[in-house]
Amino acid sequence: MSKKHNQLINFLSTQEQEYIPAVKIAEAIGVTDRTIRNYIKEINEKFNQISIVSSPEGYKLQTDDINMLTVNETDLEETLLDFEIIQFLMNRDDYTTYDEIADKFFYSPQTIRSRIQKLTIDMDKLGIDVAIDTKVFKGIVLVGTEIQKRVLLEKLFTSISVKKEVYKDFLTQNFCDWIHEDVIERVLNLVEEINIKFDLNLEFLMYKKISVQLIIMISRIERGNHAAIELSEETEFKEFKEFEVARAFCNGILKYAIASENECIYLTNYLMSLHLDLEEPRIENKDLHTVKKIEKILFNIEQVYQVPTYSQKKFKTNILNHIYRIIYPVSHNLLIYNPFVKETKSEYFFSFSIASNIALEIEKEFNVEIHDSEIAYLAYHIQNIFESQDKKRIKTIILYNRNYERTKLLSSKIATYFNELEIYKIEKCTQDYAFNENCLYIGIDLAFTPKTEKEVIMVQNGLQNGEIKKIRFFLESQNSIIERANIYWIDENNLDQVIQKLLKSNQREDFIEAVMKREKMSYTSMGNLVAIPHPYFEIQEYKEEVIIGINQKAIEWGSEFVQLIIIYLPSNDVERNEYIFTEFFQKTKNITDVKKLVQMKTKEEFVNCWNQIKKTWSDENVIKYEKFIKNSL
Repeated sequence: MSKKHNQLINFLSTQEQEYIPAVKIAEAIGVTDRTIRNYIKEINEKFNQISIVSSPEGYKLQTDDINMLTVNETDLEETLLDFEIIQFLMNRDDYTTYDEIADKFFYSPQTIRSRIQKLTIDMDKLGIDVAIDTKVFKGIVLVGTEIQKRVLLEKLFTSISVKKEVYKDFLTQNFCDWIHEDVIERVLNLVEEINIKFDLNLEFLMYKKISVQLIIMISRIERGNHAAIELSEETEFKEFKEFEVARAFCNGILKYAIASENECIYLTNYLMSLHLDLEEPRIENKDLHTVKKIEKILFNIEQVYQVPTYSQKKFKTNILNHIYRIIYPVSHNLLIYNPFVKETKSEYFFSFSIASNIALEIEKEFNVEIHDSEIAYLAYHIQNIFESQDKKRIKTIILYNRNYERTKLLSSKIATYFNELEIYKIEKCTQDYAFNENCLYIGIDLAFTPKTEKEVIMVQNGLQNGEIKKIRFFLESQNSIIERANIYWIDENNLDQVIQKLLKSNQREDFIEAVMKREKMSYTSMGNLVAIPHPYFEIQEYKEEVIIGINQKAIEWGSEFVQLIIIYLPSNDVERNEYIFTEFFQKTKNITDVKKLVQMKTKEEFVNCWNQIKKTWSDENVIKYEKFIKNSL
């Protein structure tokens, strides 16, 4: 099965059994809708186990096919080999040669060496604190804490895509040297029982993760390899709902392994990292020292971004509870489970940026490392704040020379036509009139043009269609920032070179450190060949500016490849910044449009191409993550 076939099936499997138009599927995987129809025909003809049905509304997978194995054979073989190597090394306390491993799995020593080198790179990218130590003439050995070794092994195994119907056999086949088949069956039944008892609503991937983690726990306890987790004096884990679930699991495996208090606390933290769907996730008796630190973070974020993370009790309580619950799991480097990181990062880009600043503050205060999966959960909270607030309207002053009553009537009509305007005042315009920098001005039938650097919308002869269009055009031109951007065609090899080149070309070298600081926390690549580097906001005056770079080739930017770079230096208006980030996302969400943009050769061509891209809005970004947002709030 080809990579594009896999992408198509994986995309349809996430659409909750709704019919999806071909054009939308095409956008998602970067091909034409005609190609999509050909792919679907090929899949239906060549793969008997999979069926994609059509209707006038589009295409969807048959319900029974969603959990089908969709990776190609080469990827499956490589991923499975990685798992088997780590599984083998976990049971060896001494050094093992490449030849021994090669003989064990029937590969050449060169292949094993190559896979281990890639494994080392992958472990570093994941942030898992495990290493493969190499010594000449002795071989290799796996080093790291017991907890991190378990996390790595589970991550490798659960990344293998397999349908639910064959999961038990697949699990038995790969853990038969570690644990008896009857015990595996008991673990799977136990997960089902506890899923029902606590109403966890486990998805298949979470079901896999928990069952594998329990099997690893039983086997490692039997071998005398116990999880050593530092018990916190400040945190009483028995108050967490997850502790009750963890204890139920430990009691369920009592016949096969006796879980110590450390093991039960480790499992509690592991379950917290999954963000289970529990009815009572809040903790009443919190450690005051920890709470004060979190409150300080939320206060600082509000001061910088003017988002009520601290002053409004509802938002403060929700975010504080969330952060409080994840501090201990992340302190032990347990990977936070969140399957929608990429979508969140692109669709909620501004919220994600604020969340990454919160994450940076958490890292400083608690000496932990926060990954994108957790930043995405924080972004849900910030997005929830934005969506619950009324949008600010533009404070507008109407100027007139004479006939106040007629001006008042026209101002009411303007307010009706333009909901985004708040008619703040109606004032008489004189030669020495003092203009307010923070207001928009509309002059009605003025006898002279006011002497001011601030642009005034001049309206004559009442409010006819031409005058309405003039106001609308002015408002849209104020919102558009691309026309004022500097655009550079460059040929650089990595993100550091790109950022430095663009900022230096625009005489903005003073922003290099701030922009790179943001990249180190979480890469600003959005997918679709686009990155939006920007600095963390600080409590200081900013002047909005956009610098665009079109690189000659796509370069690696985190886990994505990027060719269109939009550096955004923000204004001091938070709502304006939110608008701009949303504009960037909406204009670059279609890979076809981005590919057109990077082909432009002049600024005029680029601006025209940008302006022709239609912004399409949908409710999917809310519906798609509804469960995850609910669980994290």
